[in-house]
Amino acid sequence: MGNLPAEITSFVGRRFETTEVVRGLEESRLVTLTGVGGVGKTRLALRVARTLESRFPDGVWFVELSSLREPALLGHAVCSVLGVAQQAGRPQMAVLAEFLAGRRSLIVLDTCEHLVKGCAVLVDTLLRAAPGLRMLVTSRSVLGLPGESRFHVEPLPIEGRLHPGAPAGEGRERVSLAPSADGAVALFADRAASLVPGFVATPEVALLCQRLDGIPLAIELAAVRLRTLSVEQIMGRIDRRFDLLSSENRAGLSRHQTLRTTIGWSHELCEPLERLLWARLSVFAGDFDLEAAQAVCADTGTDAYTGLHGEHVEDTLIALVEKSIVLRVDTGRTVRFRMLDTVREYGADWLRELGRYEAARRRHRDHYLGLARRFDEAWFGPDQVAWYGRMSRELPNLRAALDFCLTDPAEHAVGLELAGRLAYFWMACGLISEGGHYLKRALALDPVPGASLSRALWACAWLSDLQGELDEANDLATECLSQAFAQGDRAAAGWGMAACANTGLHWGYVSDALAMYERARDTHQDGGDTGAGLAYALTGQAYALVLLGRPEQALSCLRQQRSLCGARGEIWLHSSGDWVRGLIELDRADFPLADRFARTSLRAKHLLHDSLGMVLVLVSLARSAAGLGDMERAAHLLGIGDLVERGSGLRLGPAEPGGLRGQAEWRARAVLGDRVYEAAYAWGRGLDLDTALAYALGDSDHGRDHGDDIGLPG
Repeated sequence: MGNLPAEITSFVGRRFETTEVVRGLEESRLVTLTGVGGVGKTRLALRVARTLESRFPDGVWFVELSSLREPALLGHAVCSVLGVAQQAGRPQMAVLAEFLAGRRSLIVLDTCEHLVKGCAVLVDTLLRAAPGLRMLVTSRSVLGLPGESRFHVEPLPIEGRLHPGAPAGEGRERVSLAPSADGAVALFADRAASLVPGFVATPEVALLCQRLDGIPLAIELAAVRLRTLSVEQIMGRIDRRFDLLSSENRAGLSRHQTLRTTIGWSHELCEPLERLLWARLSVFAGDFDLEAAQAVCADTGTDAYTGLHGEHVEDTLIALVEKSIVLRVDTGRTVRFRMLDTVREYGADWLRELGRYEAARRRHRDHYLGLARRFDEAWFGPDQVAWYGRMSRELPNLRAALDFCLTDPAEHAVGLELAGRLAYFWMACGLISEGGHYLKRALALDPVPGASLSRALWACAWLSDLQGELDEANDLATECLSQAFAQGDRAAAGWGMAACANTGLHWGYVSDALAMYERARDTHQDGGDTGAGLAYALTGQAYALVLLGRPEQALSCLRQQRSLCGARGEIWLHSSGDWVRGLIELDRADFPLADRFARTSLRAKHLLHDSLGMVLVLVSLARSAAGLGDMERAAHLLGIGDLVERGSGLRLGPAEPGGLRGQAEWRARAVLGDRVYEAAYAWGRGLDLDTALAYALGDSDHGRDHGDDIGLPG
């Protein structure tokens, strides 16, 4: 269990360090690896994590923080990696703390130096809440927490020694190589062998590694140059650059300056277009694909004179990959790219010197705004799962674009549109808390009336309602209606009415909520949102009718909703309709059919990471199992529902005696007895999520799900 990335290149050396850090984690629950940028903290942390995987049954997780700039989103970032849905009306740190409380896990927090205070709060909170948790941190400085164990990662040792016969006064030490598999020369030789078959390290290699202070990133960048230069030529060129930058005190050159100098030397050896692309790529947060690189980095407008046209970006990007400036990330289905932090920072500094940093950030923002618009327009269609995957991969860049817009007054209007265009991503894909965070930030900036404001209001109302902020949700929905009616925006008006109805349901005003859903339906049919807006209103209307004991009218709504979703190939709201239909069958005591509808719904909810939907459906499945007489399965499913609910930070409240959960629990306890019921419940709650959902979706003795599209009779 976990998400450790695959090693792209072989791991060389660090045997002693690996052993010591493993020992440190055995003795301390928090170990922080410190050291200069490029010294190999991340590679060492990943090697330690792989070494310890078998000791942590609840997962070893790698959380990369270099692209995150806002401490308030630390909890969200960790939740995203651990698969903890952000659907609670509580701080994400509290959600994480509860999720991890009973688990034995290792979390690697990578690149924390720019968020030290926030990371310290996060780590302290999680370690206090979860006795079985260990944390391994990489940073250029310690977090400063009690019990923190620090391991300073030194540069690699140089496998060489002064030749005993070397004449005094020579300008360069003569060395002979000492055999070792752990040092800088071994790393250089390993990387060189992949470029120059049969490469054999010479004393000149040891001298070069000395000049590079044994810093792994500097060594790897130098080794790449063997494609075009000999070791002696590399040494001569890098010596001249060191002399130029530190002529007064070359011996006192700091390791950080050594790294910057080596990166600068690699920069000089790049072709002009390669340097320019390097600089422009620095605006990406995390990884990116070729399409994004072409859209953001190709010449346009005032940049047209540089010669980096769209057709040149791919070849230039490949050249940067070959020079190890850009790393290739193979995700299995697609190829993406990324830069190490220090390399990205160098490019960003150069872009600022060119006076083009803000312009590049705007182009980055424009690309992701365009992506969000395409997502919004295509969401109510057949590609929702693919869109969920793509937007999840792009989340670091979406965050970067939002942060850029919401911190620059000139960009606030664009930030409002971007946050609103992601409404379905926030709503359907387990990001309710994070979506609310960005929408509230955007709405607090006094935006001007318009379609973007109305959309942000209803989306934020919807999210606030699910987080239990009912008064705020009602105020936002009311303001949305005021804005929408003033501008004749019927789509926003329909969504605003649905948001009001949601809050009414949670307040217990079911009849009033039904009337509001009906108004939302009519508004969407009469010039509003005839896709997702209409389907959502029909779903809410059908659910309210079920609560009021009017199943035939609910079925009529579901027929229209199912036809609409089916014609578009949509699954999110379609699966919500399946859940409501299952409730109708539960009331009719047709438990096999209720079971089939619930499992069909659960499959789609799981594909989109809709944790709220999964919990609701699991309760329905448990009630079906109890009705079918399979009390052990009912207890298992209630335990799995608790697993998903707690893991997602949801707070649906205790089981009401007359509600589905209460009914299922009462029946199962009555047959199994308290002791057996508790054991079966604990079994379900103790599974990992994938195994648990596979069990819930599997065939039962009473109902078989062949994945068929189940029709609506009568």
